[in-house]
Amino acid sequence: MKTEMDVSVRVLLCLILSQLVAGTAQAFDWCGVVRYSPGQTTVNYMVVNSRLRSYGLYVPADHQRGSALVFDFHGFANGRVQEQKLSCWDSKAAQEGFAVVYPQGAGLIPSWNSGEVCCEPRRFSDEAFALKLASCLLDEKRSHLDLDTGRVYATGLSNGGAMAGFLACNHSDVFSAALVVSQSFPYRDSSVCRQQRGTATLKPGFSVLEMRGKWDPIVPYSFSWGVSLTADRSLRSWADTNQCDTNPRVEDICDRPGAALDCQYGRSSCETYYDCDNQARVSQCALNHGHLLYGNAQGFDICSEAWSEFERFSVTRRQTLADHSGSQ
Repeated sequence: MKTEMDVSVRVLLCLILSQLVAGTAQAFDWCGVVRYSPGQTTVNYMVVNSRLRSYGLYVPADHQRGSALVFDFHGFANGRVQEQKLSCWDSKAAQEGFAVVYPQGAGLIPSWNSGEVCCEPRRFSDEAFALKLASCLLDEKRSHLDLDTGRVYATGLSNGGAMAGFLACNHSDVFSAALVVSQSFPYRDSSVCRQQRGTATLKPGFSVLEMRGKWDPIVPYSFSWGVSLTADRSLRSWADTNQCDTNPRVEDICDRPGAALDCQYGRSSCETYYDCDNQARVSQCALNHGHLLYGNAQGFDICSEAWSEFERFSVTRRQTLADHSGSQ
């Protein structure tokens, strides 16, 4: 078994090589050594476009074979450690037996290139990082994890939420559903989403849950500072890109899967489009809270809410694909 020092030396040599290659030859990628310890978070390193990138990998003690993989992206100027402490994905993973990966943004002020709205373009290719990371972890020979390639979900907070939405928009063939917390649709034009280069065929429709705080000073609910869309416009954009029919159904959050046992009716609600392309659903829930919605005062469990739809959609989509295959 490789020692921690052995792995560190390999990473260091790879970093030195990457810096040399970056200026003289074509960029290269390297998955690195995927390490994990059941019940703990393990830091791993990889190279994407000749740049060293890192991520935390949480595999629960009761990890289930063939389980889902959840990506959780941190907010602007934060990091994977803070995101892991803030969000509820570790506890949900421990309950359900799936793996969670916490990518680390690059640079002195970590952030994500996540569409037109948020945030400023950078020299780092975060899109390539996310796709390569998914590829490495889903390769059982590399990761030694038995993960379901059809159950890869993108989630995140603030700038990380924008990244989650961006990945679902552009790569719904990889990320089949998304949770966008305290952010909005990643483009100003909804037609940009789901495009396949060189063809008129759209990428698959995807389920999305957007969580917004009515008192959010950073990503305001009813107006914009320029780094987000208003809640109303964002919901319409998600619905348009997923070709949803009819009008959204308004439901009290107390009737939703994430509701607390002592939930009080009449305080907050969700709007959901139930009839969308590929049998996806588009939901937006508004809570009486600020920007950091995971610890909201209403006790609404965002991860349970998202997980319920993620799993419903994965089963429905798999059945749809099977029915389509059988009719050929």
